[in-house]
Amino acid sequence: MKRLKINWLLWIQGLLFVAAAVLVFKAVMNMAAIFSAIGMFFSIISPVIVAAAMAYMLSRPCKWIEKWIKKAKYSIIVKYARGLSVLVVYLVVIGICYALLSTLVPLLLSNIMEFVDFTPILFDRVQAFVMNIEWDTLDEVFNITAAIDAFFDDFDIQTIVEPVTQGLGVVTNFAISTAFWVFDFVLALIISIYMLLSKDAIFATVGRIANLVMKTGNMQTLHYYIKQADDLFYKFIGAQFLDACIMGAGSILLLSILNVRFAVFLGILLGVANMIPKFGSIFASIFVIIVTFITGYPHQGVLTTILLTIWQQIDGNVIGPKIMGDALKINPVLVFLSLLIGAQFGIIGMFLSIPAMALVKIIVMNVIEAKETMQHHSDQVASKIEQERSRVQRVKDEGKEKKKYKLKIKPKKPES
Repeated sequence: MKRLKINWLLWIQGLLFVAAAVLVFKAVMNMAAIFSAIGMFFSIISPVIVAAAMAYMLSRPCKWIEKWIKKAKYSIIVKYARGLSVLVVYLVVIGICYALLSTLVPLLLSNIMEFVDFTPILFDRVQAFVMNIEWDTLDEVFNITAAIDAFFDDFDIQTIVEPVTQGLGVVTNFAISTAFWVFDFVLALIISIYMLLSKDAIFATVGRIANLVMKTGNMQTLHYYIKQADDLFYKFIGAQFLDACIMGAGSILLLSILNVRFAVFLGILLGVANMIPKFGSIFASIFVIIVTFITGYPHQGVLTTILLTIWQQIDGNVIGPKIMGDALKINPVLVFLSLLIGAQFGIIGMFLSIPAMALVKIIVMNVIEAKETMQHHSDQVASKIEQERSRVQRVKDEGKEKKKYKLKIKPKKPES
């Protein structure tokens, strides 16, 4: 009998496929356990994640201060420039946090508690306002009055007040009495300091690992886009934060001058909402105007509406664009598209959607330019990197020439 020829490679591939299918099936059937395990893992390493975020946000200020310290004349100061820059940045951050906690936070909490206490009165005023409206023909068609009566009969204000009050109590008790949260925060703070001090070694190790699994051209392209994303994110965050601070401070001042109730709380709400591009400030302004009309006098509400609208226009058309400086260089159509996509991922998605879309635009434009010039994408990126290096070197050389010129020209002594 002839021997049967068995294709062992085909059998091994089939067995591996069956094993993979079984694993996928088991994973799908146990998704709850898998997500629970993932959540537990992230909760364990949460101090490291928080530390990485803190180190990333503070890395630019540390870098700027380190460059400034390295200009010192004494070698011992230059030697410990990294450590001194980290120390200065953290001292400034701790000082700002202490100032906020000791001054602004108590005032804000008192405004919030006063607003919660005022909620039943606010509800009664809204109910009286709605009930006094004459719907006329619309009432005959849609039976609006009966629907409003049924809504207010079934609605209990305690359903809003109690959760808010309980939530504030839970948050306060959690912040005061939970030692684990304090421990994780302190641990994250310490880890972030070590990350900043040893960031060169961390990046060098990551680069060596990446070089093992990626080609040189792909590695250079990835590094280029990471740098672009870093620059875009910092520009966007810095501009939005500064604009939000200006918006919040100006709103608090404006509402305080108009003697609007809960001026601090509403002003901070306007500043925070301004961090959400386009839509945040609009919805926050509508809420503030409604609260002002209900809690104050009609003329006060009208003045708030007019002045707040003017302030919003000044911020949106003058201050905001001036601060941003068209740094992202992105079309308004792409802004709205990115916001619509980011809204699917919540507030954080809306907040990060614009710099993400700006990065996508850079990638697409580079690919188009590479196709038009008949170049490979990595070669196109390499040429851009070389152009940037040449520009930076030219700026450095011009700076050195200016310094030499200033040193050559010495001021003449006045004649006696």
